[in-house]
Amino acid sequence: MITPPPSKEKELISDQVNTQAVLKRAQHIQGRKLAKKQWQAAWLLKAVTCIDLTTLAGDDTPSNVHRLCLKAIQPVRYDLLKSMDMHDKGVTTAAVCVYPSRVADAVKSLKAANSSLPVASVATGFPAGQTPLKTRLEEVRMAVVDGATEIDIVINRTLALTGQWEAMYDEICQFREACGDAHMKTILAIGELGTFTNVYKASLVAMMAGSDFIKTSTGKEAVNATYPVAIVMVRAIRDYFLCTGHKVGFKPAGGIRTAKEALVWLTLMKEELGDDWLHPHLFRLGASSLLADIERQIYHYVTGQYAAFHELPMA
Repeated sequence: MITPPPSKEKELISDQVNTQAVLKRAQHIQGRKLAKKQWQAAWLLKAVTCIDLTTLAGDDTPSNVHRLCLKAIQPVRYDLLKSMDMHDKGVTTAAVCVYPSRVADAVKSLKAANSSLPVASVATGFPAGQTPLKTRLEEVRMAVVDGATEIDIVINRTLALTGQWEAMYDEICQFREACGDAHMKTILAIGELGTFTNVYKASLVAMMAGSDFIKTSTGKEAVNATYPVAIVMVRAIRDYFLCTGHKVGFKPAGGIRTAKEALVWLTLMKEELGDDWLHPHLFRLGASSLLADIERQIYHYVTGQYAAFHELPMA
């Protein structure tokens, strides 16, 4: 973990977020003209490579996890990629994301397909984070043992809402240790943090405690990934980078369903953090249905028509 010097740490944590400025910036980002034609297709393929293809349903089975893994390996139909001369460029999603109990199934499916795609697992009492700390830590360790190389943890929102930042820092440090060599993404569950200032402080605490990524939401809250909250989080990432020289990734998740939204997220990252954050080692899109719309738009670009439902394989 990398912690800023005490003077800088105090300066960062005491900052108040200018709500009106954040909302104005978010409105500006959403109003930007998006790329068209071949440039749009190229950006959409970039978005595909940043997706954590996810299934977090109560009825997940080995068979639909297997199907998800195969879709992650071949996210866009081969003939469409061939038409764009991208069939041999290794276009896959960034990872697959499942519950801890399904990690072994995902690892088995990817291994059988001779794929090195990472398996991410949610953990620590996802989505509420209300189980005992000992249980949450054991859940992380079990997911790692089963083969997960990325762990998406959830913070204890009670600690954030009551201002117990040191206790939250200590908990996340323990999760970091339990992850071992696995990458750790810390879910802030922004829809339950109340204020932009809490989101900013939680972002900094998570990064100081050793998070490789900070993530907006579980996808299970009433409010998930929104552009104003994203601006607060990415500016926390930027402030942290300027203080420490350490780059932390960003993952919006929850409610991201359309290709147009994916383009807006990429635009936000490029403008706020720069080109380094346009790659999967620093940017992920947590989504389950987004890929279907992106493939549909790519189909339209290649053929000039929109695909019928049965023409594109579903994850």
